[in-house]
Amino acid sequence: MSAPSLGGVSVPRGDGNTVVRLRRGSSITDFADKIEANPAALVTVLFHLGEMATATQSLDEETFALLGEELGYKLQVVSPEDEERDLLSGFDIDFDAELEAEGDEELEARPPVVTVMGHVDHGKTRLLDAIRKSDVMAGEHGGITQHIGAYQVTHEHEGTDRKITFIDTPGHEAFTAMRARGAKVTDIAILVVAADDGVMPQTIEALNHAQAANVPIVVAVNKIDKEGANPEKVRGQLTEYGLVPEEYGGDTMFVEVSARQNLNIDELLEAVLLTADAALDMRANPNKDARGIAIEANLDKGRGAVATVLVQSGTLHIGDTIVAGTAHGRVRAMFDDDGSVLTEAGPSRPVQVLGLSNVPRAGDTFFVTADERTARQIAEKRETADRNAALAKRRKRISLEDFDQAVADGKIDTLNLILKGDVSGAVEALEDALLKIDVGEGVQLRIIHRGVGAITQNDVNLATVDSAVIIGFNVKPAERVAELADREGVDMRFYSVIYAAIDDIEMALKGMLKPEYEEVQLGTAEVREVFRSSKFGNIAGSIVRSGVIRRNVKARISRDGKILGDNLTVETLKRFKDDATEVRTDFECGIGLGSFNDINEGDIIETFEMREKPRV
Repeated sequence: MSAPSLGGVSVPRGDGNTVVRLRRGSSITDFADKIEANPAALVTVLFHLGEMATATQSLDEETFALLGEELGYKLQVVSPEDEERDLLSGFDIDFDAELEAEGDEELEARPPVVTVMGHVDHGKTRLLDAIRKSDVMAGEHGGITQHIGAYQVTHEHEGTDRKITFIDTPGHEAFTAMRARGAKVTDIAILVVAADDGVMPQTIEALNHAQAANVPIVVAVNKIDKEGANPEKVRGQLTEYGLVPEEYGGDTMFVEVSARQNLNIDELLEAVLLTADAALDMRANPNKDARGIAIEANLDKGRGAVATVLVQSGTLHIGDTIVAGTAHGRVRAMFDDDGSVLTEAGPSRPVQVLGLSNVPRAGDTFFVTADERTARQIAEKRETADRNAALAKRRKRISLEDFDQAVADGKIDTLNLILKGDVSGAVEALEDALLKIDVGEGVQLRIIHRGVGAITQNDVNLATVDSAVIIGFNVKPAERVAELADREGVDMRFYSVIYAAIDDIEMALKGMLKPEYEEVQLGTAEVREVFRSSKFGNIAGSIVRSGVIRRNVKARISRDGKILGDNLTVETLKRFKDDATEVRTDFECGIGLGSFNDINEGDIIETFEMREKPRV
């Protein structure tokens, strides 16, 4: 039925029980199409409800709920999984039906997929080094894993060579979202706890992710070779969180290891396989088109978009056309973790894939399509949906009553950011962490663009228009871009450890960014004669050559261009026999530098002070 709404605008109204399903990031126009209404009329209704939005602007769930309640509709914003099903059903793709049709005769055994989790600096990367006998930590900053990799190792179990796939997740709490995603694609989680440190906040965080994903856990009690190691304490602490060791009558396997000394690594792999065989049905159908997850992706200068994917079912072949998130393309080449060329990859096999149109995000699903046209259409629809969802997420709601006043008072401050990184997983995790920073109502953070690769002229141009700060994570500007940024006054900041970026942005938003200081020279004086004083030590009879010499300021003394003493203080300053607070250029004075007495004729005394550097 149709009835006048607020302001005399006529719109179709529901009966209070009419359900309207909308995708994330939908606009007023999308809602209007569903109820066969004029978008302009809905914009007017929303205006009278105290919300400003254009017809094509993506709205968040709260705004839609407000509008739906006013018009008599129950609005459902569909989950990402339902959204994906709806999108793919338009292309006659039904994965659920495909899985239900698989019987025991189609399924074959596959290797377990293991995620290594735990607190930062408890030895996750070194443990993986010990497992796969290669060093990935040498290239990391501060011993914290910045990139995600996937690796496969072989272990002899009960006389048979068994393969195990390891997913290496980043170690800092900023990557909560990616660690959680890692737990969802994995079969077993190895929880690494340092024997000398015990259970820490991130240990609990990792444990919660693994338990939420309902995956079995094997505990690796690391660093047992260190002084102060107490594995029993770790067992007792984890018992409080529901991980009861087998020796205590529970069902969780605890293995005491030393990644540095290579102690009990085989026992850990044995525990993983025993847990997998006891608790899991690890089978998949290799004789169909491949499906899986993008573990990591980056932009390579010579090879284009390079994605590490984990095949979960089916077999991926060279020449297959795939869709991975918003990326699509034909598989031109595949490599394993050793860099060897592959022609096919079966279930639980991690491989690097070349040939995608752009860089997918860590955690994006991929699957094989019948042809390239279908792949491109699916990728474009996903890209549109993601863009709308991102716009909805960034929109900050504010009522009309206080909008103009807040702007007039300068109470609303917006920090616009452009994020660029070397790999998509790090960029995504950084964005998630930044958007979670809560600094109250008066400040908002907008990420207007994110991408993988070097900072380009387009990034600087966008930052110029929107007064944005560019954050570079493990990337630098392309050629001549730094000059352009300097010319346009664009602030570019570069980081190699992600939580340093998060801390800086959070402090900037809170107005608590530590001040930067610069040294400002006050004056210089040349020593003409040295006087001995039993009370004050050596006094430098000097003439002021430039600026002003003041009492109680910092000073340094140099001889023939070499600094003799730094960070000294002008403790006494005299004009003839009288004390002085300052002496100006071309006047003579006596300068005492406290306990520093190594003063000769011809020495130069320079005074300076540290001043707070204004931030742009």
